[in-house]
Amino acid sequence: MHPSTLSRRLVDPLVAFAWTEWAQMGVLAAPERHSPWAQDPEAMVVFTLEVARHEPRLFDELLDWLVVSEPLLSVRRLRTMCVDQTDGALTNAALAWLARGRPRARLRGGGDAAGATGPLEPLFHSGGPVTEPDEDFAAAGFLRARSAPSGKSRPPDPLAPINLAFRLRQILGVGVRAEIVRVLVTTDAQRVTAQTLARATGYARRNVHDALGGLTAAGVASAVTVGTEQRYAADRDAWSALLALTPDRAPSHRPWPQLLASLRRILRWAAQSHLKDLSGYLLASSVRDLLESLRPELAFAGVPVGSTASAQGAWRDLDALVAELLAALQAPVALPP
Repeated sequence: MHPSTLSRRLVDPLVAFAWTEWAQMGVLAAPERHSPWAQDPEAMVVFTLEVARHEPRLFDELLDWLVVSEPLLSVRRLRTMCVDQTDGALTNAALAWLARGRPRARLRGGGDAAGATGPLEPLFHSGGPVTEPDEDFAAAGFLRARSAPSGKSRPPDPLAPINLAFRLRQILGVGVRAEIVRVLVTTDAQRVTAQTLARATGYARRNVHDALGGLTAAGVASAVTVGTEQRYAADRDAWSALLALTPDRAPSHRPWPQLLASLRRILRWAAQSHLKDLSGYLLASSVRDLLESLRPELAFAGVPVGSTASAQGAWRDLDALVAELLAALQAPVALPP
């Protein structure tokens, strides 16, 4: 497999996945299916800012959605979901654009990207001339034409299973408690540790521990001690009754921060122009380095990463990993007629 082949293999399904998820979350589009999981809004925003560089219309509709749904988002979690400088620059640019168009927005850009200098990188891979660059994206190092909100997006439907995070934020506020409850209500695990919840929610372990203390004191979560660790669970029946989650509408859990970040990193790796000049040996070595960098987070997500030493084996491991990650984005639930 060649990196360019891998890139082509990834782009179309990732763009299609993003469109379908956002169509259920308020972007004006027709979803191809109903997703059976609860989505992680901040993980999905950061993921789409990269994937939609291959689909400018999706990028602009995401920005439009941010204008409508900004009160339901956490800038802290948006920054936590960034795994590299490119994530940070794209996120800062989007937040600066939002703040300019919506002066009262809580989500504002900042950081090193605001002082970017040097030649600008085209934001969209399709290229094309830009006569009037957008200053917010230029400040983050990206070249794109100015844009304005399309006004087509609508607030997320809080009763849709995919939007459980938004409904919990409307009840508990935008913060760590809503994220903890989302994970506890949807996970298959009977009980989980504070460390697991910290990695799943993107909040520091201390914040998670403090929030768990409040939830258990209120009687809406419970804790047991196993060895030296405390493990936590939510009363799913009680939460399901409160949230009107019938068995056919109860969303499942996916480790979105880990899955979506790994897909972004693979997509960016495959797009590196210098890879085409590497020898077979050096290219295979780069593949192995990529797999090793992904291994810790994907181990948490329960996705196996191969470690074959040979050059051909490394490509087979990457091919198998990509197939596993793309399969995790598939939902066998069709739309009703």
